[in-house]
This record gives sequence, C-alpha cells and structure tokens, in this order.
Amino acid sequence: MKSFFQNVRRSAVRLALVPAAVVAFTACDDDNNPVGPQITQDIVEIAAATPEVSTLVAALTAAGLADDLQGDGPFTVFAPVNSAFDALGADVISALLEAGNADLLTKILTFHVVPGAAVLSSDLSDGQSVTTLQGESLSIGVSGSGVTVNGASVTTADIEATNGVIHLIDGVLTPELDIVEKAILTSETQTLVDAVVAGDLVSVLQSEGPFTVFAPVNAAFAGLGNYTLSALLDPANKAILQKVLTYHVVPGKVLSTDLANGQVATAEGSTVTIDIDGAAPTVNGVSVVAADIEVANGVIHLVEGVLLPEFDIVETAILTAETGTLASVVAAGGLVETLQGDGPFTVFAPVNSAFDALGSFTVLELLDPSNIAILQDILTYHVVPGAVLSSALSDGATAATVEGGSLTFDLSGDTPKVNGANIVATDIEVANGVIHLIDGVLLESLDVVQRAVITEQTQTVAAAVVAGGLVETLQGDGPFTVFAPVQAAFEALGTDKLEVLLAEENQALLQKILTYHVVSGAVYSTDLANGTVTTVQGSDVTIDIDGDAPTVNGAAVVAADIQVANGVIHLIDGVLTENLDLVDVATLNKFPTLVSLVEQQGLTATLRSDNGGAGFTVFAPTEDAFAGLSAVPSGDALTQVLLYHVVAATVESSDLSDGQVVTSANSAGDTFTVNIDSASGAVSITDGAGNTVNVVLTDVPAANGVIHVIDGVKLPS
Repeated sequence: MKSFFQNVRRSAVRLALVPAAVVAFTACDDDNNPVGPQITQDIVEIAAATPEVSTLVAALTAAGLADDLQGDGPFTVFAPVNSAFDALGADVISALLEAGNADLLTKILTFHVVPGAAVLSSDLSDGQSVTTLQGESLSIGVSGSGVTVNGASVTTADIEATNGVIHLIDGVLTPELDIVEKAILTSETQTLVDAVVAGDLVSVLQSEGPFTVFAPVNAAFAGLGNYTLSALLDPANKAILQKVLTYHVVPGKVLSTDLANGQVATAEGSTVTIDIDGAAPTVNGVSVVAADIEVANGVIHLVEGVLLPEFDIVETAILTAETGTLASVVAAGGLVETLQGDGPFTVFAPVNSAFDALGSFTVLELLDPSNIAILQDILTYHVVPGAVLSSALSDGATAATVEGGSLTFDLSGDTPKVNGANIVATDIEVANGVIHLIDGVLLESLDVVQRAVITEQTQTVAAAVVAGGLVETLQGDGPFTVFAPVQAAFEALGTDKLEVLLAEENQALLQKILTYHVVSGAVYSTDLANGTVTTVQGSDVTIDIDGDAPTVNGAAVVAADIQVANGVIHLIDGVLTENLDLVDVATLNKFPTLVSLVEQQGLTATLRSDNGGAGFTVFAPTEDAFAGLSAVPSGDALTQVLLYHVVAATVESSDLSDGQVVTSANSAGDTFTVNIDSASGAVSITDGAGNTVNVVLTDVPAANGVIHVIDGVKLPS
C-alpha cells in the first residue's frame, strides 16, 4: 500500500460492471449436501457490481485507487452509498472528480479504508477507534440501533470479498480538512473555491494559519453580476481578486463567541467592521449565515455577501460593467499607475456606449500604440485634480483638467452636463478620489491634426497634412477653421492625382491645396454667410448658405462644428482646387514633361500669372505626344514651340468654332486653325506645319485659365 502514502497518481481504470453474483455456490455432492459458499470477487469487483455504490466506484477510478483496492489486503472498507454522495451536492461531487482535486479525493477515500484486517461487524465494539489508510482514526459506535462510523450508520454489513470486507454506510466520512478542502466539500462555497484557485491563494489558505475566513456563499458572488464576477476571475485582474479575497481573511481563529463590535484588521491590510447587536453577526453590514465551521487551520463563517475593500479609480473601472472599455483604454494609454496614485482625482468616466458612439475605427486608432500621445491627451482631459463631488459643481463653472484644458458645466437642465455630455451617475467615491459617469467621450482637447488622425472620414487629410509638412502649423494655437474633405472626396480625385499630391517633390503643391481649406479664426456653421472668405493660402473661397447645407466652392458641408482645441472642423464632400494655376493643374493631372520644359525655359512665372485678368489657355500635349517627337527643340526654338501651345486669353471649348484661326502667345504670333466635325463635334487643330492634332479633353479649369489636352505637339510654320 505504499502508493497511498506517497499519493501516487495512476491512470484511470475502466471498470466494467460484473454481472455475476457476489457469492457463488459450488455443486452439491452425491448426498445433495451443500458445500459452503465460495467468495470469488475482490472489493473493487464487488463494488462495481453493486448499484448502490456506483458513485464510489467512479470516485475510486478518478483517484486512481481501483488497482490498490484490488491488492492482497486485507482491507475493511466503509463504503458510502450513492445517496450519501448525493447529499454533498452535485457541484461538490463534480469538483471532487476534477483532476485538480485528486489529492483531496484520495484523502477522503482512504479515510474510508482500514488496512491490515477484514473487520466484520461482529468484531466491532462501542467506542472502538480504528486507524484508516489516510492516517486518521474512525470512531465506532455500537448500540441496539446498529453500528455507526463517525456518526454515519452502517446500512449493510459484512459483504465479504477475496481481499477484505465491505460495510455500506449512509454518509461520506471526512477527515480533518483545511480551509480550502472544506470549501471544496461545501456546496455553498463552490464559487469561492474557483476564486481562490484563480487568485493563486490555495497554498496560502492551506498553510498553518490559523485563519478566520468570512466565506461568501455562491449567491453572494452571483449578486455581483456576471460582468464583475468574470472580471474578478480574469487572470489579468489577479491582483484585484487577491485584494478582495484577503479582505475576507482575519489572522487567528475567531469563533462567533469571540466576535465583538468594532473593527478587525484583515490580511488585505485594511479593516472590516463587526456588529453583533442584531439577530446574526454582520461584517461590513453583511450577515453571517453559518458560523463556526472549524477546520484544521482555523474557522469559517459563511456570509451572504461579498465584502469589497476600498478600490482605487482603475480597480473600480475594471470591476464596473459600464466602464470596461475605459479600463482597457487606460491600460493602453499607460495611465494605470498614474490613476492608482494617491491623488485625489475626479474622473468624468465615459461609459461603454460613449466609446461605442465613437465608432470602431476611432476606438482602434486610440488603442494603436502609435497614437498613445493622443490617447493620453483624451484621458487626462477627463481628469480634474482633487475630489470634486457633484454638490460642488455649479452652472457655468469651469474646472482645469490634468491635460491642461478646462471643462465647462451646465446645470440648467434636468441632467447635469460637462462639455455637453450628460453626467449619468455621480459621486462614486473611491480610495483616491471620485468618479462621475458621463455618456460621451470628451475630445475637445485634441487639436486639428489629432482629431483628423482618429476620425475615419479624415484619414487622407491626416496623411496629407503629414506629407505636406503642416503638422506643426495645424497644431499651433490658431484658431483655425478647417474645411476637411472626406475620404470619398479624395477618392473622387482618382488614385493618380492622389499619388501626385503625396509625392515628396510636390510638397509645395500639396501645401497650396491644404492651406486653401483653412480659414483663420473659429468660424462655426452659425457664423457662415453668403460671400467670400480669404483662406490661409491667400485665395478666397465662396460660401453659400441658401441650400439644404452650406457649400464651400460648391462642395457641401456634410458634418459641421466639430470642435477642437485650436478651432473647428467642418467636413466637406469635395477637395477644393480652385486656387490652382495652370502649372499646378498640369502637375496634378500628370503632365510632367510639359511642366518640366516650361520650368526649364523660364515660363513658369508667366503661366502662373493671371495675364492682367485675361488668363491663358494651354493646349497641353500628353506624355505620349512628347514621346512621339523625333527630336525636342532647344533654346529659343523650344520656348517658341511651348508658347505656340498657349493663347493669351481664356478660351473655353464653347468659344471655339470650325475654321477659327487662333493666334498663339509666341513672339511671332503664329496661328493655328480649329476644326470641329459637324457630325461628332470632335475638335482638332491644324498647326502651322500642316499637321493635325486631336483635342482629347477640353475645359480643365485653373485659377488663371483653362487647359485643353491634345494628342500631339503643335509646330509653328
């Protein structure tokens, strides 16, 4: 039996029920005189064939003890019937059969086995003590009512086996148990056991102690709610769980008769308050429902509620269903240690639905490590130094935040507000301050660039601001009003144009476009009026408020008045390019050869001018057109060829007519002839050399004229 004492774990043995009778009889002799019964089955075989002890058989198998009880013995087994196990409760039986509790199961089962002898009921005497295989003793009682073992009655005695004897009993015998073992065997404390395991406190509560444990019953944990209970059992929150559990533990063995009114220090480090004046003692107002459950290393008192120590801001957020997202965001922002500091702090804590309202894109951007500075700005903007209760708030008052900005309170309505967000729950006092729940995330601390970064509709704007080298400018004091194109507006430009804008060599062009979307000052939608407004770039945009939504150069405002720390943002459905001159438009539309040659010949300034208000018309050859030239002229000849493509006036396609002779801007005043097909309306040009080129695209607008695209290079005579 060495394996019992060493707690050797063995693989489970599958036991088939033995249908044969427990006792077999031999055939009669010639005189028909029966011979005495033959015992042919060992203890395990008999148990397997006895329906009343099927639970015991399952337990022996789970503990790996079946092989041992099939050894030579002899053994005396006090075998609990199924109803004895049922009395423990299904959850207790299930717990005992779990692999993690194999040692406890072995301890209990071996407490039912007396080694070294097959002790029949006739051998038992009242007051007799027998030593079990587990090591502790059982007390035998014999009276006219029958035989008892540690108070459990023997219901069927003297079932003999080849290696011993079985007595069926109506109770499960338990040896001396420690706090954890007793909790496992108590139906009302199964959730507590799970918590102790999750909190990694098993070895502590199985140590010598002694300890007094105020043990919450299962219903007490259920009363916390599924969210809070799940949060406590989450491995990430083990420190909080340990704090809660050790708050239920008092050093020393304190029986109910030792309790007195007052405070008692807990193993967690703070105190609980005892009150014995009522019908039952209470701990922090929670009633003791069962007292003085003595165990090997102390005493257990069952209580009807979970005792919660004083939590800090972060711990409270983690355990509160409404602020689970906030807790995750605080962790991502690296602010846990800060908000667990002494404080005190007042936190206006957005509820989960407030983060949901931001949209999944924004939340993911906030959780992106590259945006941690933005996240920290937002979070610290929700924190005010000091503990400010709701009674200290007043209408119109402001409060400086840890971030550096200020919050404004509105108490004029039925529900108090902070920066327009409703305060939905007030004065949640915690160890290092106070929490007020709000139904919105406050983003007013963000500047133009930060807000663009976390907004799905302005991702291209944010990328363009970076590429344009304007981050520092748009994070300045301002204030600025930004008409920010949405994603679809940039998509409408086309991939080619967007690539041009974001190319490093075109940064000046990108800056020109971006600053054309910015107006100095904070201009809200209510401030808009029909007319023109000068942009930071220097050109004007035209505002029209007569339609369903205001427009800027015809682009509709699709979302207005997004307040930021240094101004206001209005989202618009178009990219404004009306300030671009002919060179800019040629660059944006991918005419690099033309632009390069214009620059090479010193014509850029000319084609950026407004020609005294008359503007220019450029017939722009495509890249393929230049590629088709056998040779590109040089010097003044190239200049004259380039200017041969320019008309010193704004000539739109509607101004062209068949047979029209147009004078170019080159020094010779060379002309070319316009041809318009009467059937198709197709436009072509015959140059001075007699060549005809086709106009493939007309009326590409620029601030100082118009471009018509042609498929060949025109040559003067």
